[in-house]
Amino acid sequence: MKARCRLPAVAALGLALLACGAAERGRLHPGAPSPPFTLAALDGASFDSRSLAGRPAVLNFWATWCQPCWREIPELQALAREGRVAVVSIALDEEGARTVAPFVARRGIDYPVLLGDQELFRRFDGLTIPYTLLLDPAQRVARIYRGPTSRAAIEADLVEIERAL
Repeated sequence: MKARCRLPAVAALGLALLACGAAERGRLHPGAPSPPFTLAALDGASFDSRSLAGRPAVLNFWATWCQPCWREIPELQALAREGRVAVVSIALDEEGARTVAPFVARRGIDYPVLLGDQELFRRFDGLTIPYTLLLDPAQRVARIYRGPTSRAAIEADLVEIERAL
């Protein structure tokens, strides 16, 4: 009797592990191509992610209400001004430009700020913010930073990208 119970349990466990493995293979990971997107910028212009091809890029998902995100702004600002990497932020505020534009003006953010949504965030396997990706010049994911990151961490990973070129 016990053997009969074990067989379905083992089969169910095997199917569950197979399903988890398939889901994991579909997830965004270093080396995977970055999902392409087109979003509105705060100025109303359309931004196509393919315009980032040819140089390393940082994609930073954030929101105005996220205090850890605020602490990253000066770090990202410094990276953008340095010019080694394109920095693009994707705001996930539900109110869109009405909330994001005044925040960006108060903080003096001068790198591109795009208006994103949860659907795009899910395409990038985002779970929590801040969430940042470093892309290589071919638009492949080089590094994923879940939670706050720093200029120093991104610059160290940039060195690795530059060595590989």
